[in-house]
Amino acid sequence: MATSFTKSFTTKTSTFLDQSSFHGVPVTSPVRMQPLRSAQKNVSITMSAAASSEQYDLGSFKFSPIKESIVAREMIRRYMTDMITYADTDVVICGAGSAGLSCAYELSKNPNVQ
Repeated sequence: MATSFTKSFTTKTSTFLDQSSFHGVPVTSPVRMQPLRSAQKNVSITMSAAASSEQYDLGSFKFSPIKESIVAREMIRRYMTDMITYADTDVVICGAGSAGLSCAYELSKNPNVQ
């Protein structure tokens, strides 16, 4: 009984979003990295810390503004996946602009949506 109980929680459920472009497309193939091997076996490292008179100029840091489209896409991905996986929902699409049509297209990929 304990084995089947544990197995039911470890099984990954498949949703229609697993085959969708909704999660994005990888830009490049993953890079395989090899660890560097040191030629010396006995290496001595010495470190010392001294009080530095230099202070960071906190006004010199500059950040690029956050692109709203990237944040919105991530929020939709996170919450839409939970909604589809765990909740019974009704969806009404209002409008036939780019957002409404892409929403209808993604929903039409799921055979359970009528």
